[in-house]
Amino acid sequence: MLSEFRRRKLSAGFRELDVNGDGYLGRADIELLIENHGAAYGYSAGTPEYEELAHRTMAVWDQLKQLDSDDDGLVTLDEYVAGFEKFLSDHDAFMDSMSALVDAFYSVADRNKDGRITEDELIIHFRAWNHSEEQAREAFPRLDRNGNGAISKEEWMANLHEYYFGEDPEAPGTWLAPLPAE
Repeated sequence: MLSEFRRRKLSAGFRELDVNGDGYLGRADIELLIENHGAAYGYSAGTPEYEELAHRTMAVWDQLKQLDSDDDGLVTLDEYVAGFEKFLSDHDAFMDSMSALVDAFYSVADRNKDGRITEDELIIHFRAWNHSEEQAREAFPRLDRNGNGAISKEEWMANLHEYYFGEDPEAPGTWLAPLPAE
């Protein structure tokens, strides 16, 4: 059973994916997400980079729509939380799937291909998710766990683990997405 704090974090993830703000996750949200990410990263529709981004993002939708328990083509917050709760119960499978997702994320967000996310790269990433530069600048020093000026894949995975499994509101991983008010 998820704690209220972990439910809040899942709600934050849901809210990020509900790009059109209608309270449901659907294909339209994913299409808007692709557009937002394309714009943030400077990819024009029809370019190979944009098409790869679209392909990877639609694969996320293929996973998300499995949470649609009533088969209406939309995922509600309750369906999302219930599905994630089940998914999180298999820690190793969850973290393996996150590892593949992080690899895909780094292929887009790591602009200079050095295997690390800089503060400027995090700002672009946050912008793609409709978060502010200020939020990215506040999050960066926390997510950069060793303070070396960049976030390695290992640090990102540690942050993801804290985000999905942690109970400490002050933990660095909590800064992956702004949390909704209590």
